[in-house]
Amino acid sequence: MTQSPLHLDRLRLRHFRLLDLIDQHGSLRAVGNAINLTQPAVSQMVKDLEFALGVNLVERSVRGVTLSAAGQLALQRTRSGVATFEHLARELQTGLSPILRIGTNPVLLVKLLPSALAKLNVAQSDIRFQIRTGWVTEMMQTLWDGKLDCYIGHVNWNQVPLQMASVLRHDALIQTELVIACSASHPLAQRKSLSVKDLADWPWALPPVGTNIRMVLETGLRNNGLSSPMASVEIESDPIALISLAKQVNLLTCVPRIAIEAHSDAGEICVLDMPDFTLTGNQIYFVTLAEHEDMDSLNAMRRAIVDAAGSTTKPH
Repeated sequence: MTQSPLHLDRLRLRHFRLLDLIDQHGSLRAVGNAINLTQPAVSQMVKDLEFALGVNLVERSVRGVTLSAAGQLALQRTRSGVATFEHLARELQTGLSPILRIGTNPVLLVKLLPSALAKLNVAQSDIRFQIRTGWVTEMMQTLWDGKLDCYIGHVNWNQVPLQMASVLRHDALIQTELVIACSASHPLAQRKSLSVKDLADWPWALPPVGTNIRMVLETGLRNNGLSSPMASVEIESDPIALISLAKQVNLLTCVPRIAIEAHSDAGEICVLDMPDFTLTGNQIYFVTLAEHEDMDSLNAMRRAIVDAAGSTTKPH
């Protein structure tokens, strides 16, 4: 099947929404019911889309329809485009300043992101900012789906699908440092000399299994002959909550050092110094889709966050 540029020009937004509906419903009849069209009309839309793109997008069987490998790729690429178009339509309808949609990790709201926003003088800016926080996998998928304009945070590149990585552009910003911390009244905080072996058998407050901090900690302990830490409290929240738990419930925790430095009661928190144990920090990136590279508001944010990252890493 060959691509038809003429038919490509005739496609409408609903043709691209069609792929998402097929993926959701698995039946052309159900898709037709969802958009008030007959099954033959939906079938014709599928044929129009396949003819325009020059590939088979849908596989049919007695159980219904599914997207082919090409259909899955087309769905992902058009999903971000549809989301961007819908975002543009909402902006134009409101008549207000454009919104830059930013995804980030909670700990970066402590210092790095506020510093960048200050450099942009947001109070006087003609750009509005919408910030969402979440775990790495969630934020990267949301960016890929076109529901974010950029993501500022850690990236597990070995877990990023090749199809996603090929459409991303990124700038390296800072390297965060992970530390083991506890209340100043914790028994380990009273010891003058500590070894990684001293961490064995103590209860912890930790983020969920599978999060980057948890994986780095578990790997570090295993490499030193210790078993995975016992999480007495597991919390899907920002590092500030982990610090508060460590302080008030007398638990060990693992958080970025910048979260400790920003904590209002930092004097009541002790960072455990173990010469034989260091944890690999997270590289923080500014990530966006290649198709958004020319957005003025996005480039302004990129310059500000790179500048803020440079200021953050300078010695004081």
